[in-house]
Amino acid sequence: MFFREVSIRSVKIRLERAMPINVELKKKAPKFDGDRPRWNLVASGPVELFNTGMERFMFLHGMNGINEEGDYSIWSSMPSIGAPPVYLADILRKKYGCKLKPDTARLIEQAVKGRGDGDNLDHFIGRPNKRTGGGVDLVVAAGSVDFIANCSEDHWERRNFLEGAGWTPIEQPTPAIAERFGTRPYRTRDPFLAGNLEMYMPAAVKQKMQKALGAASRNIALSKTQKAPDDFAVPAPEGIDYFDFQKGGIQMVVDSGKGAIIADDMGLGKTIQGIGVLNGRPDAKRAIFFCQANMKLKWVREIEKWKINRDLTVGYAEGSTFPDTDIVVINYDIAQKNIDKIRTINWDLVITDEAHNLKNPEAQRTQAILGDLDSFEGLGPIPMNKNGQLVHLTGTPKPNRVAELWPLLTSSRPDIWGRGPEARQAFLNRYEPPILIQREVQSKFKGGKPRKIIVPMPGKPIRELELQMRMRGSGSFIRRLKRDTDLPPKMRTPIEMPFRLSKEDLEVLKQAEADLDEIHDRIRGKKLTAGQTRQAREVIDVIGGMNPGSPHFSEIARVRKNLGVLKAPHAARFIIDELHDDKDLPADLRRKTVVFAHHKEVIRKIAEMAEAEFPGGVLVYDGSSKGNAQQAQAKVDAFQENPNSRLFIMSLSGATGITLTAAHRMRVVEPDWSPSNMTQIEDRIWRIGQEQACDIGYLFVPNSLDVKMGLALHAKMETDERAVNTMSYRGMKTTRRASSEIVTGDAGASGVRVNKTRTRSGKNANVDETQPELPL
Repeated sequence: MFFREVSIRSVKIRLERAMPINVELKKKAPKFDGDRPRWNLVASGPVELFNTGMERFMFLHGMNGINEEGDYSIWSSMPSIGAPPVYLADILRKKYGCKLKPDTARLIEQAVKGRGDGDNLDHFIGRPNKRTGGGVDLVVAAGSVDFIANCSEDHWERRNFLEGAGWTPIEQPTPAIAERFGTRPYRTRDPFLAGNLEMYMPAAVKQKMQKALGAASRNIALSKTQKAPDDFAVPAPEGIDYFDFQKGGIQMVVDSGKGAIIADDMGLGKTIQGIGVLNGRPDAKRAIFFCQANMKLKWVREIEKWKINRDLTVGYAEGSTFPDTDIVVINYDIAQKNIDKIRTINWDLVITDEAHNLKNPEAQRTQAILGDLDSFEGLGPIPMNKNGQLVHLTGTPKPNRVAELWPLLTSSRPDIWGRGPEARQAFLNRYEPPILIQREVQSKFKGGKPRKIIVPMPGKPIRELELQMRMRGSGSFIRRLKRDTDLPPKMRTPIEMPFRLSKEDLEVLKQAEADLDEIHDRIRGKKLTAGQTRQAREVIDVIGGMNPGSPHFSEIARVRKNLGVLKAPHAARFIIDELHDDKDLPADLRRKTVVFAHHKEVIRKIAEMAEAEFPGGVLVYDGSSKGNAQQAQAKVDAFQENPNSRLFIMSLSGATGITLTAAHRMRVVEPDWSPSNMTQIEDRIWRIGQEQACDIGYLFVPNSLDVKMGLALHAKMETDERAVNTMSYRGMKTTRRASSEIVTGDAGASGVRVNKTRTRSGKNANVDETQPELPL
């Protein structure tokens, strides 16, 4: 029996060695006129041949495991429009020994081979050659900052090959460049993208690419560092100083001399770093700071406190009144109104606070500051001097869609990401390939016939790890985390309030849950069958991503309001009882509480009940407060400084900018279903200046969908935070052997460091799955 098993195993090993991994490029035909074909790359073969290194490489380039049956494994990229990933098939053949299907091999051959005879290297080293650069075999050259690949306008196979590798065309090459590299050469300044064509680089170009990769690796480390640079030389006013990690961010931006994004965790002092960049630029005489309306006075106050050059005057815009000062603070809402005055000045420094306000390239505020990003002929970016810098500050760098990153990337570093409609489309094709759908539109004219239009819809994000590597490696993206600083910990706790609902309240709750389910079914267009259970996370995903203009949005708002009004008196009683726990302590030792709720009716009920027991101790910060910057700041100051101010109740209007570190306890009555919004809310108390562990409790109705939705929100928040904060192979579906190596192997054997994050929840505790961090 033993010999029989050995014999079978030997035959199996011989068969595996004879059966390589097959790679095939597949094309899905368009579904309707105007649609575009979708391409995907498939790798299939014996599971034993898919080692960890190869799987990570494929995942980095947009592939993932889709099927494993027995000893056979299949990996595929997502079918998407845009240039096919021919380059990836080429690498898998040359680097990992995969076997290509004939049609796939033919596509590579057509792309990389020249059109005619001759030594293609002669052209690049200066020897006479009758053909233009685009007509010879593919070769990559290196300039002072760019890597350039030769291509001609009519060489469509090569154009697809280069665009699939992430390279962008030089739209109007000079005659000298066209002579040497062809009529449509391609370029990249990014070493990660350059590496996609390493096989076509002469030795000297490879050396330059390796040097650039080394610099990118150092930039990645700097983008996360908590240490102060040894040569830090940016002055601070006497008696105050920057934190060490802030010094790292300031120095990195000042040294680069280019645009940048400081995306540190909320509460880590991006305001101070922005002013630090001003202090590090003694040549900067004109600076403009864009912010939200309720933050204008805070910015003016901080600039006056931290600026080194006391001769620089500071003022803020109000309505259409633009100050005649060296430094101007202006809110986004009135940027368009003051566009002519803003654009009469060549600025030395432009700072945008909460820069995610510029995520929509078509919004007036975005175009007033960044210009028309989709046109070279429209309004250009805000005018700056030759050495001017644009610095974006944002604590939420992961938007709901990858496309929302584009305005910040293209405006801060157009030399890396490009600018204009073609560069934007190339970015989307690589990281969030759109899905084209056909819709029928009724004619506006009476008797007119309906017509069909093609609408691009956002697809699923891909290559997220590559995108983060490129951002951090560019030297223009900085993100440090509060968990890595000296801040005390934050505990996020779901709390089922200890009360029993009345019969009438139970009926309201039951109807609210039924309404929520019904709206969910209508949006998805399907209902549950007998025996199925709807996942709360599904409802979160559907409703959280709902367009505010959709017909279902108002229905959701009504359901949420009913649930909030039901919870309000119970939540108020719970919060008041907690405040009473400290009644025997001296006033300066009594704990304060920050409360978050959505609806005015809910806020009003909680405020009324709390004010009755703590007269003069309740502050409300909602939409009405945000309209008056001085009044809003006065409420924040009172909560921070007056020991008798015990309760601060806020809506989403207070999600950004304000600091409430006088409290280390927060109670969320009506959570927002956007994880990034809730993170913003939590970080009003968990930020620099906080000296105690933060207790953030989410209040829920016991034994209800409210609890399930809350736990689903928590899980989604943890997942999204991991995606932004760690460069990991999150989402990679490994084969059984590779998975075993990642989960059970030690750091020395597999090169993987394991991070775990826990969410405390008393009941139904959620523990995040283990994620391997990218070893860089």
